[in-house]
Amino acid sequence: MARPIDGRPVTHVDVDGSLLDVEASFCYLGGMLGAGGGCGSAIAARCCVAWGEFRKLLPVLTTRHLSPKIRGKVYSACVRSAMLHGGGTFGPNGSSLRRLRRGDRAVVRWMCGAGGRVETSSGRLLLRLGIDDITSVLLGRRLGWFGHVQRSTSSIRSVTDLAIPGNIGRGRPRKTWSECVKNDIRECNLSGVNPLDRDAWRQGVRLSLVLPTP
Repeated sequence: MARPIDGRPVTHVDVDGSLLDVEASFCYLGGMLGAGGGCGSAIAARCCVAWGEFRKLLPVLTTRHLSPKIRGKVYSACVRSAMLHGGGTFGPNGSSLRRLRRGDRAVVRWMCGAGGRVETSSGRLLLRLGIDDITSVLLGRRLGWFGHVQRSTSSIRSVTDLAIPGNIGRGRPRKTWSECVKNDIRECNLSGVNPLDRDAWRQGVRLSLVLPTP
């Protein structure tokens, strides 16, 4: 229980006789976890990490001695991979998704020297670098992780079917990962593809990336 009836925050909890501190948020395996924060804090943390990796590679990613395609591959492998670490488990709302996309496009425009008053669409810059929109990449990672969970025989599969007791409060519930996956499958027309068939599911996800991003 995070809060008692009177609404004051709990600083310690008793677990089998051991007194443990209650932390509002903490970093675990490179991601930020917190009570009731959704994945917004995780995305913010990943964006900060990605900017740090970009600054380390700034001479390489902004040089004119390498072709845009090569710089795009380096960016995807070193910066985007840091930004989307654990992205398969993200279920972002609209504001978190816009923050992720805004951070990615700011880096892309810096790499292409299209900052300031240069009127060039980000879509053209992505084509120049030979990389996909980050929302499409995130969608592919989420669907790939969903297929892995469906094929898993460990406890990770049973967690997705776990029913949590309690009443749902008033208003629209917080957006969940399962809801995002259902929307992804519907938008990408993957309802007829069996996720238990690994090769067919991977091929279906790969082909769906050329479709408009939901």
